[in-house]
Amino acid sequence: MSRWRVPAVLTAVVVLAQLVHLDPLVDVVTGRPPADLRLVYPFAHIVFAPLTLTADWLNGGSRGDLKGFAAWAVGVYVFCRIFFGAVPRRALREGAFALLFLAGFAAFVGWGALLDRPIPRIVAADSALVLFDVHSHTARSHDGRARFGPDENAAWHRRAGFDAAFATDHNLVGAADAWRADRAGRPPLLLAGEELSLAGLHIVALGTTQRIDNTPWNGSFDSTLLLLRRLSADSGASRPYLIASLPEYWRNHWGPDIGVMTGAGVEGFEIWTTSPRAMDIPPAARAEILARAALERHALFGATDMHGLGNAATVWNVMRLPGWRALDERALAAALIARFRSDGPAAHRVIAIRRWQTDATGAAPAVVPLNAALRLRSMSRGHAAALVVWIWLPALLATVRRRRR
Repeated sequence: MSRWRVPAVLTAVVVLAQLVHLDPLVDVVTGRPPADLRLVYPFAHIVFAPLTLTADWLNGGSRGDLKGFAAWAVGVYVFCRIFFGAVPRRALREGAFALLFLAGFAAFVGWGALLDRPIPRIVAADSALVLFDVHSHTARSHDGRARFGPDENAAWHRRAGFDAAFATDHNLVGAADAWRADRAGRPPLLLAGEELSLAGLHIVALGTTQRIDNTPWNGSFDSTLLLLRRLSADSGASRPYLIASLPEYWRNHWGPDIGVMTGAGVEGFEIWTTSPRAMDIPPAARAEILARAALERHALFGATDMHGLGNAATVWNVMRLPGWRALDERALAAALIARFRSDGPAAHRVIAIRRWQTDATGAAPAVVPLNAALRLRSMSRGHAAALVVWIWLPALLATVRRRRR
């Protein structure tokens, strides 16, 4: 009966986690779950719960999370091989097992990052809510995935539940013009924008339909500030809305430079993304920019920063905008930007999938197990049932094999 102990213990863990269930979504600013939003999952996402839930977490993780996952995967593999009787005289056999492990690990990473696997979709209870993304790319960007054109960008945002998305290719415009929504009710709308590569700073310019040339202004921080001032001096309807993108403002211009940037025309800040480098921002730094935004009335944003790699969206911006469904692309972009400017941090909510983060010294090894526990608590009942099946399946198959022998 000893072979049933491990499945029994793991099943008990799953059941206990469900007894203290958490909503998988959280408002990044308030820390509270939204009452009017929920995640829905394709059937295949539930069936393959161990793989899909892990891949979703990795898609929204920091570089530290990714490295920690790799380290834990290797550690668990080595422990299992030792526990199940690996000995030095079986070196050839263990080498083969190691190669199989590496191949499986690589296949899982490739599946999670490159293939159109099942992903969660956010759904709003109120039809007046518009769910939008402020930062995404197509193959037109120098680092965009090949064949990830405007159609593919729109299709991905639709799968994740977005109603609208700004297409902000690096130093280029036109992706939104190359694609138009089916007004028979197939969102999302692709909205015009551009991501400017400047001196140690990336600025997302929302609403711009004419390319802003970055090359005269990216030689120094002073020239970058001059460009920002020139853009913000435009009082017309064509004035773009300027957002400081992660991780550049945090890594390269933290501290007094933040005030200098806002004085030059930066109106909002990204605080949560699906970029691993951007998600390296410590929780303390995020809390500081949240406090500053509340004091100075700057809008805050979640950004997928989608380049065609990775699949699951982990953050959405949510605004209540009655009548938005009757607007075309330009009108919706103008309405969103007007609210950003008038209401600042109160214009919309930033809703993300829960994850545990820390900047405490020495806490990095705990990130993976604590996030695994958080996933167990926040997964759906269907995922929990599927996980129990996956837990018991190897033991049952092993029993059948022994009886046949």
